Amino acid sequence: MRFSTFFAAVLAIGLLTAAPSSAQTARPYDLQQLNPDVRAAVESARAAQTRALRAAARAQAAGTAGHTRFTGGGGDSYNGECNPCSGNLQRHGAGLLSWPDGEIYAGEHMRGDNGGAKHGFGVYMFVNGAIFEGQYNRDQFNGYGAIWDATGQLIEQGWYANGQLAR
Repeated sequence: MRFSTFFAAVLAIGLLTAAPSSAQTARPYDLQQLNPDVRAAVESARAAQTRALRAAARAQAAGTAGHTRFTGGGGDSYNGECNPCSGNLQRHGAGLLSWPDGEIYAGEHMRGDNGGAKHGFGVYMFVNGAIFEGQYNRDQFNGYGAIWDATGQLIEQGWYANGQLAR
């Protein structure tokens, strides 16, 4: 077999095996498939994620006013904005929260019980690679949001109430 024929056969097999299934025709994390309210919430969550990563970077510098980094009793780690920032440290503002199992939340926090809560907009990556982007209220999905699988395909979107898709 000539090299060019062999190369063409390998290329054809590669294209056939890489072709998306009919269920996966959207580009990964494609915002165009979201309804307008969900799209706005996801865009706000992505902006909050960017602010959280910047705040986490600033928290790495010792003595940066309004920023902290600490490890919680359950092994969770926080890097980001705080208020208060001494004594009884509280997550408040933008920050990055991670857990020993590999799950990560980057977004907005509000001071409160147990050192603060996910509150506002943010992005949560589950250990299986799935991602929630949207609104939080006291550590639960509340408001508009979307869940994507590990390959970036949309699983569900809509209005969440108390951590569950409501509509």
